[in-house]
Amino acid sequence: MDRDDPVLRIIDGDERSLARRVDLALSALPDGSRVDHFTYWYTGRPPLHEATVSPPEGNAAPQP
Repeated sequence: MDRDDPVLRIIDGDERSLARRVDLALSALPDGSRVDHFTYWYTGRPPLHEATVSPPEGNAAPQP
C-alpha cells in the first residue's frame, strides 16, 4: 500500500456497532477495499474493537 492511500481507522466498544460503521465506510469505497480487524484486551475493563479500512492497491488519493 502506498503511504498516501487513505486509511480509515474505526474504534468501537461494541462489535455490532463497529460492523455497521465498517459497512457504511465500505459503501463509499471501491470494490476490493480491505478491512483488518483487531481487538484490544484490557484487564478489568471491556475490550475495544478496531477496524482499519483501506482502498485496494493502486487507488491512491489524488494529489493536490
